Amino acid sequence: MSKNLTLDIGSSSCKLCLTEKNFNNIEILFYAEKKYANPVRDNLSDEMIEVISNQLKNLIRDFNDVDKEIIDCNISFGGTNVSSVIIESSLENIDKNSIISQDQLNLLTKNNPKINSFTSKKTAHIIPLDYNLDGMIGIRHPLGMHSSKLSVQNLYVNVENDHFEKITKIISDSGLNCNYITSDIISSSLYLLNSDEREIGSLIIDIGASSTSYCISKKGNPVMTGALPVGGSQFSSDLSIAFSSNIDFANQLKFETSCTPENERIAEKVIVKDKDSSKTFEITKRQISQVLKERAVEIFTLIRQDIIEKLGVDNLPERIILCGGGSKLEGMVALARYIFQSKTRLADTKNMKFLGENLPLESMSVISSANYIHELDFNNQYIFKTGFESSKNQNNLFGMKPQKNNSILSSIENSVKMLLLSINLNIKKVISLIKNRK
Repeated sequence: MSKNLTLDIGSSSCKLCLTEKNFNNIEILFYAEKKYANPVRDNLSDEMIEVISNQLKNLIRDFNDVDKEIIDCNISFGGTNVSSVIIESSLENIDKNSIISQDQLNLLTKNNPKINSFTSKKTAHIIPLDYNLDGMIGIRHPLGMHSSKLSVQNLYVNVENDHFEKITKIISDSGLNCNYITSDIISSSLYLLNSDEREIGSLIIDIGASSTSYCISKKGNPVMTGALPVGGSQFSSDLSIAFSSNIDFANQLKFETSCTPENERIAEKVIVKDKDSSKTFEITKRQISQVLKERAVEIFTLIRQDIIEKLGVDNLPERIILCGGGSKLEGMVALARYIFQSKTRLADTKNMKFLGENLPLESMSVISSANYIHELDFNNQYIFKTGFESSKNQNNLFGMKPQKNNSILSSIENSVKMLLLSINLNIKKVISLIKNRK
């Protein structure tokens, strides 16, 4: 059994959860969220840092009432400060008589001068995609095979260094030690998709308060991530501007109206109070819905265009999964289905329970990251340690921890089991033949 404390500092709130793995089950022992008065942007100002710091200290104070001993936490990053790039690395002149080792695969993650371009970024994940062995492409598990030349397409998922240092300083000043870093959209793609969905090609879209993150997975792995500086708060802002209303009222309106004007009754009206005067006026729900639709269509269209530009039209997703607070707007699933022409659903939260109650959709990112940390030994990914401790003992070292390739071990184990089973069956057949001859 192991416990993990995971922290997600988002644009509308900071979230903290304590999870424990017991055999194959992951239990949520503690979950809490502290909202900000106003959404914070990805480019953190001193004022925003103070807001986050105060709410984080309140969050930790609540957690300390439950557990005062755990001070090591894992950090989940999201938004426009997270980016990804695919870089090919290769090893040549390998002894073809020797088998490919894990050390050689590890070396492939570093054996490329282009990695040095990440001077302004911290790497959260290195995910090996397809391997190439002497021109044989599409190899997923090359361990134990032979090749004189070995290359791989690695997906590097990075966090902007400035943002990383600001967040880790906030956390360390609050008395927690920062352990591993993860990308919440990568974690979500692994947590929310089943093996079939990851294989055929699926897209996770996380609509946060001030940004929208997305990740497309295919052939078993995440292959691309991206983010837009537009989120749920932009819907409220659009309504506020369009109808000259205050932001709180606009925020209320967006959850009372669909993003699909076709489903709204034209005659149904809403009374709006002008934010600059005591005057009131009437607008129809269809007018409200039209404003919401334009913003939602823009988000989905930009994501679709980005996928086409980077991966090609043939790699558009077969499945769409929406998560984040912004995805709760009525009609978002229908619009995403229309834009992508793909099966679309909201993320399933039925396994996200704390004290018997379902956690909100907004908690998906931190729960996904917590699950990812627990399941590291079962994934063929690399994760990085921050090297940051609390303000009492800080350093800036950065270390890579290759995870155990249990997928390979499991494959070997299964092969051995099948071989033993086959031998056992053949023995039984021989015994049966001998008996029949007698």
